Amino acid sequence: MSDNLTLELPNFEGPLDLLLHLIKVQKIDIYDIPIAQITSQYLAYLHQMQKLNLKIAGEYFVMSSMLLRIKSQSLLPQNDFTENDDEQEDPRDELVQQLITYSVFKKVSAYFKKRNEEVPITAAKEESVPESKKIQPLPKGQITSTELANTFVIVLQRMKIRQPDIVSVEVKETSVKEMSDFLQKELLRHKQISFFTCCQKMQNLSDVIGLFLALLELCKNQEIRVKQKRIFGDLNLERVGSNDK
Repeated sequence: MSDNLTLELPNFEGPLDLLLHLIKVQKIDIYDIPIAQITSQYLAYLHQMQKLNLKIAGEYFVMSSMLLRIKSQSLLPQNDFTENDDEQEDPRDELVQQLITYSVFKKVSAYFKKRNEEVPITAAKEESVPESKKIQPLPKGQITSTELANTFVIVLQRMKIRQPDIVSVEVKETSVKEMSDFLQKELLRHKQISFFTCCQKMQNLSDVIGLFLALLELCKNQEIRVKQKRIFGDLNLERVGSNDK
């Protein structure tokens, strides 16, 4: 593959967005990034921006330093004294994890942005719901939004969903309603269900993202309750009011 790449200087949201663009247009496996080639193309892009007198955020230069460090580490000779090759950490692992996490949250953000644009404009009025049905903060010991996000990243790491066509970057959207129906059917069959167990039934990354968004939607509508016994642990789902039955 040639190192020469024509860039039309689109507006990127940051260095990770630029790297994902380079990987996507060249159909590169995100788990096997040719670091020398990508580094050369990334630096060429920054050079183009400087030639056009465009302002470059400091985070772009931080990423260029990281790429050069990974490139230099990959050029170092292998340690012949290590018996097990698996013990030698790939210097690209940190970058790959950042790209995967950024890609997931970018798609989640795009989903909510699209939903926000589709929601009709409504006029505010005084509250008319009873106190018992008002949305309350999660009690101490239950899940927080940050813990939900962290647990979702752990699920992606465990499943190790690798698809040669870079599906982790170009994901076909799975219907949130379809996954909501799936969760509701599971909760009709079982009093409690495990989020990790549900993820094992998914076929690809698109299904996992759809499942997670369905979980958020059902929580928002107060149709399910989510609990977590420990940080980064499994999520236990149960229907609201199931304990009263």
